[in-house]
Amino acid sequence: MDSALNEDGAGVASVAGARDIVLVASGKGGVGKSTVAVNLAVALARGGARTGIVDLDLAGPSVARLTGTDEVPELRDDGLAMPVERHGLSVVSLSAMIPPEQALVWKGPLVAQAVTQLFREVAWPDLDILVVDLPPGTGDVLLSVVEQMPVAGAVVVTTPERMASIDAERAVALFHEHDIPVFGIVRNMAEIICPCCGEAQPLFEPAAAVDVARRMHVADLGAIPADLGASRQAARGIPIMAAAPDGVTGQAFAALAQAVIAAVGRERVAAQNQRHGERSIWEMINGN
Repeated sequence: MDSALNEDGAGVASVAGARDIVLVASGKGGVGKSTVAVNLAVALARGGARTGIVDLDLAGPSVARLTGTDEVPELRDDGLAMPVERHGLSVVSLSAMIPPEQALVWKGPLVAQAVTQLFREVAWPDLDILVVDLPPGTGDVLLSVVEQMPVAGAVVVTTPERMASIDAERAVALFHEHDIPVFGIVRNMAEIICPCCGEAQPLFEPAAAVDVARRMHVADLGAIPADLGASRQAARGIPIMAAAPDGVTGQAFAALAQAVIAAVGRERVAAQNQRHGERSIWEMINGN
């Protein structure tokens, strides 16, 4: 089994079946992080990548509802949970198992255990990318993931609004502290598409989110419009990338997926170069 090194130098075992893990995070709630995570995953799958998504927003899981996968995962004889297949994705989310009226109140150790189980006690098929929908903020779940899992990189979602952008900056800073590559900032709900004429109107002053990317030295991954049609489809469990991939919003998610694929590729090359640099002189002389 392959392993990576965390900041303490300890081995971090890979997740069986998942080649690369991409986190989708936000500094605060209400910015559409889960919607971005789901549609990014569908866009990756439509682009040919074998893709899964795991919902780690334990207090407010929504991936199952956004993908229409309300079935409780089945358990194999070996105790591993089987992901639900939908929209070309392998989906694991607790939202199918927790009634909406039930509050999930778990302390740190139980949260860490749940994170481990949602990654390692799932019978993931062979995946190119496992997308992780993180809870908003920088709490126990995020820390458990960056300390226990070999993460390829992260995408931080915000809106082009000053307060949301400030919190996004904190999320970027935490990833940098843990040596997790930040692929860039996604400006969600940057504008609204008129359902009558199709004209795009800005909802916020766009400079704030762009400034975060510039100040934190990460990429601006572009803007995702607010789409009333996408909201209606999401209520039915159909991501906009599945319902209307050729529309304006679908094209924005397709471009985001291409940027993520390119970033993952760069990280894999960097990791290979690092391993090459760590070879002994005898290996290099023998051409190994």
